[in-house]
Amino acid sequence: MSKLVSVRGPHARNDQDYIRIQWNMGNSCNYSCDYCPTILHDGSKPWLPLEMYLNTIDRLSTHYNALHKRLDYELIGGEVTVMPGFEDIIRKISEYNTHSIVFTNGSRTVKWWRKAKEYMDTVILTYHPLTQDKQHLIDVINEIKEDINIEINIAGIGGQVEELGELVEELRSLFKDCKYNNYNNVSICVKTMYKKLLGARSKQETYWEYSNKELAILQRPGIKPQESVHNHENEPQENVPDPTAWMTEFLYEDGTVKYVQNHQIINEGLNQFKGMKCHIGYESINIDATGEIYSSWCGAANFGNISNNNWQLLESKPRCPFDYCNNISDISITKTA
Repeated sequence: MSKLVSVRGPHARNDQDYIRIQWNMGNSCNYSCDYCPTILHDGSKPWLPLEMYLNTIDRLSTHYNALHKRLDYELIGGEVTVMPGFEDIIRKISEYNTHSIVFTNGSRTVKWWRKAKEYMDTVILTYHPLTQDKQHLIDVINEIKEDINIEINIAGIGGQVEELGELVEELRSLFKDCKYNNYNNVSICVKTMYKKLLGARSKQETYWEYSNKELAILQRPGIKPQESVHNHENEPQENVPDPTAWMTEFLYEDGTVKYVQNHQIINEGLNQFKGMKCHIGYESINIDATGEIYSSWCGAANFGNISNNNWQLLESKPRCPFDYCNNISDISITKTA
């Protein structure tokens, strides 16, 4: 294959003034899934005081708004929706006209979602078939689908992947007449489960030994393939969303361009960027559960802690020192040869 020249995620291609604040707010979760690493749900990193979160949002939003930068706050855990004062956090984010992207198992009641959706922009739901009630997931989707951007990930339980592949289409049917979320472009996929989800810098190992048939389902794109909607051969298609708009772009030296959804990049072994310049700290900032501010989840640079005002951004773009990039968010950060 030709040499890789650059990697650009959808936000970098569409909005040069965009900065992503990825915030791991704690590791308490109301589930304890066997396939989820203990560090992601055992409560060993408790929630910080609410005022610390609110003050940090004030500082970051004021600073970057003055620079005319648009912020997206990606809020992850643990399960962030069960943390005390979470509604105050998303309300504070909305006051600055910035965006919130909430990663959640969707387990809160429909009544809770009916109130909280007012302050959310995007929700990334992960359905855990061994733990959750499917009807509750459907009820939550129906409550929020006309108000919030939705993505749905389904944990790829070994031995159930074929059945879960059918569930993808069942869930997609909920958006058939949806005006807010486009039926074709709602990303719904069965995700490969790995033994190490965070921090790994070597090749990933799957949690289950998937069959070839299961692997084929796991590699399906979450966005529904587009079908032609024009009546005559020479007429242009109208109102068909571009499925590549939310994929990561790979540009090769021979001019080849490949668009891949992030969950497929690891599956296809495309997550090898060692030696490339990475735009960590320029397109994204990461805050961990202890309040430490990093350039990315790989921890290549530390800016300080949210408990003080002494953090500083990177002044140069470092070259990736790692053999593999195994974090979905880090993968979509711009990289150049």
